[in-house]
This record gives sequence, structure tokens and C-alpha cells, in this order.
Amino acid sequence: MKWKEYSILTEGICVEAVSGIFHKMGSGGVVIEDPQAARRYENLEKFNPDSVSPDFMEHDFVVVKAYFPEDKKIQDELEQFLKKVEDNFKVKCKIFIGEVRDEDWEESWKKYYHTFKVGHRLVIKPSWEEYSAQDSEVVIDIDPGMAFGTGIHASTRFCLKFVDEYIKGGETIVDAGCGSGILSIAAAKLGARHILAMDIDEVAVRIAKENVHLNGLDGIIEVAAGDIIEELAGREIDHMLANITAEVVNHLIPEAAKVLPPGGYMFCSGIVDSRWPGVQKQLTDYGFAIDKVLTDVDWVGVAARKL
Repeated sequence: MKWKEYSILTEGICVEAVSGIFHKMGSGGVVIEDPQAARRYENLEKFNPDSVSPDFMEHDFVVVKAYFPEDKKIQDELEQFLKKVEDNFKVKCKIFIGEVRDEDWEESWKKYYHTFKVGHRLVIKPSWEEYSAQDSEVVIDIDPGMAFGTGIHASTRFCLKFVDEYIKGGETIVDAGCGSGILSIAAAKLGARHILAMDIDEVAVRIAKENVHLNGLDGIIEVAAGDIIEELAGREIDHMLANITAEVVNHLIPEAAKVLPPGGYMFCSGIVDSRWPGVQKQLTDYGFAIDKVLTDVDWVGVAARKL
């Protein structure tokens, strides 16, 4: 199968807005190439210069990428949305369109994506690698395919760390915008009783189901496509995972406040630091206490407890 790769060259100030546009149009996640952020990591031991193109580090612009099936026509609608972004932020947005085949995507992941550990217990292992768990380690087999959620990006790592720290066993959880299913799988392997994992992207739903089956968790994790806000009505849950964007998180907070019990947690990520004050205010206004905040370059993750 072929995919259209839509790349938007712009400035960092509107990354959240462009990411939100792609989300609204049905993309399960975006790739953000930010050379300014990469330059901050350049001298760190964990930085791998082979993971970016040679000229990438010299750029000042940011690239936001999203992938859509070849037969899905979005260019006209995308251009209309981007015109509003340009007017609101006083920036320029350039669109570049390429093609990606499933096999090219898969080979790219196999080249750069390797087993790594997050938090105290979680080990994220690509399905094509071998790994023997040590002591209390919990191994998650994952094949990201075309879905967002590998554990590499800061936003996913934040939520994985929250899952590692806060999930004690027996919980009922909703994973809003589940992407590859990585967060749901982590929660289930740490003892959660039942998880509803939802995404608006049909590709993400398919891949999440495959990953759930790969980890033998079909009886614990229910994966579905649809609007999570509609599905929340009347549910009884213990915690919510929301690794999406600040805009969507803000829409979810009022609904989460209705269904979460006192002491229940909302774990939010995918928040650009410039949008964090607004998310923080929304959480506070709807009766949440900020328990923990994680930051990495321009990204913020939060564990918020319902009072």
C-alpha cells in the first residue's frame, strides 16, 4: 500500500496548530522534525547523529509530517486550514507531498528503532528484535507500522513513565488516541484489569489491535475507532491516558472530570510548552490537582489527580 506524506515547513511557534490540523483530518499522529531541539541534544551521549540527515542540523525551520492513504484527498482542505495558521501566527507554511510504501516505512523503523528501557520496569522491544527480561522488567513487543507511538518521542515516554509509576493493578483505564497501542499494552502488563483504547485513525486502530494480539492481551484491551468523548459518557473508570495534543486534551478534561472518581488520574502528554499554562488552568478549573510534571525540550507531560 502507498501513503501520501504531507510535510509542512514552518516555524516552531505554530507546531501545535499544524499538529492539531493533521489530527482533525484523521492522522493518528505526526512526526515533528525540530533542528533547534536536536541541537540541544547534539552533545549528549544518547544523541545519534545518524538518525537525522546531514543538513538537518543547519536548518532553522520545523517540519511537521503526517501520513494519509494515497486515495484520501486532503490537499485543498489542508491548504485552507494552513491559511488560517499563517494569518493567526504571521508565519509561512510550505507544503511538500511525497509517497511512502508500507515496506519502506517498515525498513526505516528496523534501521533506527531498537530495544530501550523507560522508567523502572518497562522495556520497549521492536517485534523483530530479541531480548531477555532482567529481574522485574516488563517487556512490551511493539510494531509501530504507520501509527504514532513508539516510545521514542518525549510525549510517549512521559505517559509510559506515568504508567510505570502509578499503575498498581486492577484498574479500568481509557486510552484516548491510542496510536500503536503502546500505552495500553504497558498498563495491561502492569496489571490493569480492563482498557478501552480508542483512536479516530483506522490505521492506528488496526495496528493497535495487531500489537495487542502480539502481546497476548486481547482479553484485557478493547481497541475501537471512534470519538472518545462520546464513549466516555456514563463510564466508570479509574484513570485516563491522553497522549494527543494540548487542544484535544483541553476538550477531554471536562469529560474526564465527570467520569473519574476522586483520586483518579488523568495522564496527559503531547503538550507543547507554550500551551502548558492553558492546560494547567483547565485542569485546575475542573477540579484536578497537578501531581507531577515532566518536561523535555519543548514538551510537557502531566499526571493530574481528581480531587
